[in-house]
Amino acid sequence: MAKFNWLIATLVVLITTLWLAAEPALFSSTDFYQWRAALVQYSGMLTVGLMSLCLLLALRLPFIEQLTQGLDRSYRIHKYLGIAAVTLGSVHWLLAIIPKQLVKAGLLDPPIKGIGPRNPDSFYALIKPLRPLAEQVGEYTFYAFVVLAAIALLGMVRYKSFRYSHKLMAVAYLAIAFHSSILIKHSYWPYSITLVSLMLIWLGVVAALYSLFGRIGKSKQHKAEVAKFSYLEKSQLLDLRIKVPHWPGHHSGQFAFLRFAGEEPHPFTIASAPSTQPLRFLIKELGDFTGQLKARLVQGQALSIEGPYGNFNFSEKSPQLWLAAGAGIAAFTAILQQRANTANPPPACLYFCCEGADANFVKQLQVQAHNAQVDFKLIDNTVQDCLSFSQLQQEVPDLFSREIYFCGPVPFGKSIQQHLQQNDYDLRHFHRELFNFR
Repeated sequence: MAKFNWLIATLVVLITTLWLAAEPALFSSTDFYQWRAALVQYSGMLTVGLMSLCLLLALRLPFIEQLTQGLDRSYRIHKYLGIAAVTLGSVHWLLAIIPKQLVKAGLLDPPIKGIGPRNPDSFYALIKPLRPLAEQVGEYTFYAFVVLAAIALLGMVRYKSFRYSHKLMAVAYLAIAFHSSILIKHSYWPYSITLVSLMLIWLGVVAALYSLFGRIGKSKQHKAEVAKFSYLEKSQLLDLRIKVPHWPGHHSGQFAFLRFAGEEPHPFTIASAPSTQPLRFLIKELGDFTGQLKARLVQGQALSIEGPYGNFNFSEKSPQLWLAAGAGIAAFTAILQQRANTANPPPACLYFCCEGADANFVKQLQVQAHNAQVDFKLIDNTVQDCLSFSQLQQEVPDLFSREIYFCGPVPFGKSIQQHLQQNDYDLRHFHRELFNFR
């Protein structure tokens, strides 16, 4: 993830440097409108640059996943880049709108406008009539972006509707691309900032069209069918097995998107070892789709699977502590099976935290843990206190020298991470699946 963060920082510095080069007289000027025009351009270029990266992150491209160290982290950066882009877009809008309103109210003198190039055959003369339309398109698209961003961030609609509303972001970006291309300041044209801005816009347009034409994840999609399934009532887990004839293989801890007829794809951790068929998924009832899934399944039912994705990789040398909560146990069932066939695996301890546990499922985990030489501990919150950090310190004496892997609810993971940080634990050895795609 750090590599992509450096890429974002480099892009911001590059745009800033090239923008300043195109405004050589800015800092010696006392003209309000010169500053306003320059800052409108700067905020707009930063906004469209971040939007382009945002769209690129949503494409599930392998080289992007390598840069961010996992698709879960790609989507996390995508989320915060989107927030940054909307914030900068708001600044851009305020810089454009407020002076106009002050002029209308008689509180600010209107600017003295130039006439632009006199050559009627110039390219600028050709696109100049489009500038008023580009301004209008940009303003109304900004309003749409704010609404779509609010829907995405506040969880205002169900997952299926969210997917469609989020798709509209790509349509809105195409309108922003038109707005940004036409309204690049004419005096910038001889400078590199124009070329860089147009390249970023082109990148964003390609990404938007790639999304709109349904190309995301296409090369990783495979036909599958339901082999068998059972429901673990106490744990509220659906144990699903699917056959995937042309599955390319995966690593323990990775996940895939499952898509049933009439539904959007949903991400689930693969709960079976890399060489095992059928593939296994442990699906927790957390919403409308997962709550209704067990009643809709039929043996032999067709579906598609897309993946594998993720970079939740387990160390092969260091002592480890595994913390699983709820459906987070799926990531560890895969590595348990894999370790059973590994000679001299490193020491490992697995805590499984849940609210009610099926006896047969727990027994299965205990057998797998024994075969994998893993110390297994069950924390059933219906009969005992929740796992605390002090309990971990007492029961795992070498806690701070272990690689720690966590998969479960976000608040629990944040709490563990904060306690580790307070105890000067090197967080490079704390691995947490950021399994949140909204």
